[in-house]
Amino acid sequence: MRLFYFLVFTLPLLFHASPAKAQISAGLDAELQHTLDSMRMVLGAKSLSAAIQVSDGSVWAHANGVSSVSNDVTPDDAYLIGSVTKTFTAACILQLADEGVLNLDDSLHEWLPAMPYIDTNITIRQLLNHTSGIYDVLSHPHHQDSLMADMSRIWTPEELIDRFIAPPLFQPGASWSYCNTNYFLLGMIIREASGNAYYTELRDRFFDPLGLSTFFIPAFEALNAPVAHLWLDITGDGVLDDANNFYMSYMALNSTAGSAGGYFSTPTDCTKWMRKYMRGDLLSTSMMNEAKTTVQAGGNMERYGLGLMRKTNGFLGYEAYGHGGDLAYHASSWYFPALDQSITVFTNDNNKNSWTLIPVVRELLRTYVDHQTASLDEDLVNSISVNPVPFSDQLTVSWDNAGSGEVNITLEDATGRNLDIRTEQTQHDTHFQSQLAGLEPLPCGVYLIRITGKSGWTKTVKVLK
Repeated sequence: MRLFYFLVFTLPLLFHASPAKAQISAGLDAELQHTLDSMRMVLGAKSLSAAIQVSDGSVWAHANGVSSVSNDVTPDDAYLIGSVTKTFTAACILQLADEGVLNLDDSLHEWLPAMPYIDTNITIRQLLNHTSGIYDVLSHPHHQDSLMADMSRIWTPEELIDRFIAPPLFQPGASWSYCNTNYFLLGMIIREASGNAYYTELRDRFFDPLGLSTFFIPAFEALNAPVAHLWLDITGDGVLDDANNFYMSYMALNSTAGSAGGYFSTPTDCTKWMRKYMRGDLLSTSMMNEAKTTVQAGGNMERYGLGLMRKTNGFLGYEAYGHGGDLAYHASSWYFPALDQSITVFTNDNNKNSWTLIPVVRELLRTYVDHQTASLDEDLVNSISVNPVPFSDQLTVSWDNAGSGEVNITLEDATGRNLDIRTEQTQHDTHFQSQLAGLEPLPCGVYLIRITGKSGWTKTVKVLK
């Protein structure tokens, strides 16, 4: 079977509604559903499942497409999140640093025994931001064959590194290269620092306290949610197959992915996590600043911090922090600080990758922003008043603007000719007034006040002198 290409844990190429959904308007819900459904058709994906959490805590979620031959996906289905797992492993290390248990600049020799080809002077920080130079054991040419030889075997990170490690790519700190081995070592450090396996520590620190009940890693925990079936070309005939039975019994792969990418989740729980973590709720301000301190990364990643990516391109001008994940399933989860909003998209179609989900995230973001802008504009337009009518020497245009909209005001005569009139604008909190003065010389008759918003709407008010 030609599975290595499909299943190797590569560098990311980067709802049945919850109760909170009642806070999302029916109009916005319909628009977001339409966007996600349309993007699935554009991508030709087996399924897309997505969730958004906005600044008031409300969550929107929707899923479209197939799970099995006979069942469609639902927002309650879990997908493998791949390297989005790295955000949890990094958060755990950063909390341990906050607690004084370890230091980000501790060297490996302070926590782990010596291992072939791994420089013991490499620091925890260099593991977190992929500047260690260590070889990625999951890229070893015999890795996949060894796992397939005994699919039920549970691998330890020590066994994985011992079997598949190779000489480093560069000296620590000299360059950047995405490497899953870094996060296997971080999982081992979590065990040494806390006394617990990483999956126990993640559950105790994050999943249980935050109510993120659908996260699980099948090699070590019971499934907590129904799973969207993976569609994968098992036979090599170019046709995707329902690979659920194969994939969910492939514990060798899941255990080796481990602290670098072994977790499943629903989009709802994943997007709640991304907002909770990236907005700084789980770390001290100084430690969160450390996490967001980035280095130049390769490929589509732009910049990489401590277990997170930073993107400034591709999201309508908004800065975003998050991560992608690829392990046959694909995931893309992002937080937008300017909006205090997170967006997560998953697919069960192995023919895609996490970077093909970026346009889906972008279009969901666009739909949300456009809807909010339209809502602000509608409120603004409805608040406009013009006094006095009829007028003599001046007119006052008033409006309320709690958003970021701006207006342009012109006065036209009955023929549509724009009159050169002096205006003076004042503001008190969110209440605006624009005075049109020097109108006394105008002849009596009908005039038009044209008010235009920066997003393109226009309101015309007929006034009489």
